Amino acid sequence: MDKKKFVLCQGVSLADTGAVASAFSCCGENIEGVLSAELIIPAAKAFISTVKEPVFFFLEVPKDNDNESYETYYLDNCTKKVAQAIIECYGELLAGDGVSRFGFGSNSTDEEIYFRDYQEFSAYIKSPKIFADSLEKLGAVKKESFMTLWDMMSDENPGCLTAVELDGETAFDIPEALKGAGMYKAEEEK
Repeated sequence: MDKKKFVLCQGVSLADTGAVASAFSCCGENIEGVLSAELIIPAAKAFISTVKEPVFFFLEVPKDNDNESYETYYLDNCTKKVAQAIIECYGELLAGDGVSRFGFGSNSTDEEIYFRDYQEFSAYIKSPKIFADSLEKLGAVKKESFMTLWDMMSDENPGCLTAVELDGETAFDIPEALKGAGMYKAEEEK
């Protein structure tokens, strides 16, 4: 059986992805995983379809382009239709960008999915079997443990995250674009 090639997002660079494949593990209501580029948007859509409304969207972008500290923006109390529209409009940019992080959750439960650096994700969901089945249908394999892009990095195989521009927009433009819909910057903890 041929192993499906693991595709890097446009904003993720790593010369050798080695044995990394789309995979996830479940522990109770928590799911952790790594996804090939083409699975990120479908996984987000699958998650949104399983949680209760209202739904929120969040975006983390590097502060001052330093990639060390982040500013977090939220758009609360959306319908699933609005959350799916965000994915339709910005999904390719969000999934392809190397420096931003994003996710969705339910305002009425603690459920949340968080897409992080180097194509990893974590999810807390009260119906993990439903979401795990969706991930398997997309081609991700359920495993006890799995390789990540972080595991493949070394001095000889360095990783690099870069911002992506799509149709003149970057992830840094999304908060302003959604400001009229109610997107706001989270207050910094003191």
